[in-house]
Amino acid sequence: MQRRDFLKYATAISGASIVPQILSADDSSNFSDFKAIVMVDLQGGNDALNTFIPTSSDSKSGYDNYVKQRGSVISIPNNDMMSDLQALVNNSGKLEITAAERNPYYENLDELKSYMKGFYLLDKDFESKIAVNAMMPEIAYWMDRQRGAIIQNIGNIIGPYTKSELKNNTSKLTPGLFAHNLQNRLAHIGMASSLNISTGWLGRLADEWGDVNSDKIYKMNINLSGYGIERAMFGETTNPMNYSYNGPTKLSGKIKRGFEEWVNKGTSEDIFQNLYANIRSSSYNESVATIQDWEDIKKNNPFEDVTDVYGNYIYKGEDVSKAQMGLSGSIHTRDIESFKTAARLIAIAKKKGFKRITLSIVMGGFDQHSNLIGSHSLRLRALSMGIDAFMRGMESLGSLDEVALISLSDFSRSTAGNSNGSDHAWGGSQFVLGAVNAGNYGSFPDLTVGGSMDISSRGRIIPTTSYSQYYATVLKWFGANNNEINYALPELKNFSTKDLGFMKIS
Repeated sequence: MQRRDFLKYATAISGASIVPQILSADDSSNFSDFKAIVMVDLQGGNDALNTFIPTSSDSKSGYDNYVKQRGSVISIPNNDMMSDLQALVNNSGKLEITAAERNPYYENLDELKSYMKGFYLLDKDFESKIAVNAMMPEIAYWMDRQRGAIIQNIGNIIGPYTKSELKNNTSKLTPGLFAHNLQNRLAHIGMASSLNISTGWLGRLADEWGDVNSDKIYKMNINLSGYGIERAMFGETTNPMNYSYNGPTKLSGKIKRGFEEWVNKGTSEDIFQNLYANIRSSSYNESVATIQDWEDIKKNNPFEDVTDVYGNYIYKGEDVSKAQMGLSGSIHTRDIESFKTAARLIAIAKKKGFKRITLSIVMGGFDQHSNLIGSHSLRLRALSMGIDAFMRGMESLGSLDEVALISLSDFSRSTAGNSNGSDHAWGGSQFVLGAVNAGNYGSFPDLTVGGSMDISSRGRIIPTTSYSQYYATVLKWFGANNNEINYALPELKNFSTKDLGFMKIS
């Protein structure tokens, strides 16, 4: 087989990484339980201030200052719709909106008006200090059910620095500040001091744990994206598996026959060619096995009876357009399908007796310098629908306490508006759903443009919580010990608080 022919066949195998993990550390972790991390990357820099709206009465971090600094064009109006949402929760604790009804929170099926309709104020555990954007009633529902936590003002920071310290010593500034690709890279590395690192925080943990699942086919880290493999998933000896957002792709008969013919054509006198053939044959066999597992889980659907709030059967391929509530713009189906794929892979992992699995999902399109309302509305709508599909799937498996769905983004957006959009900035809120202690975590920042926490004159807020602290809290719940956490997150030592407390640790 010519090299170009081999590449054609190898590229067709989307189930496994092309070069499988050959080396692995000794497995030092003997877990008796199952847990999964699902990392959701909101690429482009999500506008956190309009995702989770600050609603306290504080003069600097509260709602009035949010409106004052942003301006009325892009500020979400002060209209709390949570009581309406709660009124639709039935006696069994389910959010109930029939498919025949128009969603009551949307204005004339118009995303521009819907986005500006108001918000869902989170009381109780959240102390009425934060609210969920109107486009995300499902996320508000899960937050209200004590299945969500919001962590304030996270970003890529090397240490807990003040504005004056950063101004007086620019070496403490994060490299590549405000640049999409560079800040996204640092968030995946899990370190804010250097861009020249090839491994990521989940990959380094996988290095430490080795073959934690005692399985020769599946790796612990699995990437679900057509955008590329996330750096977070790579270690020194760990390569993640890579699927499309729709899961493993079934091989066509021609591709399958061609590849089998090549790998089975016999031995060579060249030992390196034999080694190469063995590796590729192993990769091919892994692909066939994972594709079969995927076909089986879709045929024997564990989520057959799972419906969304509109009565659609989420995992049967049913048309979910009603759940889009007639929005005139386009919601990316691939975004919602990624969350369903994650749920199915977790079902496979549990069926096969795995102990730990990590999955990454990428959602693009969050770079909104203009038309924030029209564009951000559709991104948030898809995010809320996808998360609801995932959470309902996990609930049906009895796995809500076995998963941590965590968000990240390049950075948040500027407090100051940019006409009808927002600019690249720094710190912003992130969320975690699943096995959490519900509530707000971290510090609400001063939103004043040019104020004590603005590194610029645009409202680019200096983070007060690092990704190292954020990830460390998740890894502690995941079962990593202190040495393993410190190896995965070398800059954690720069922060006095190692555990932010938002994960439910039994």
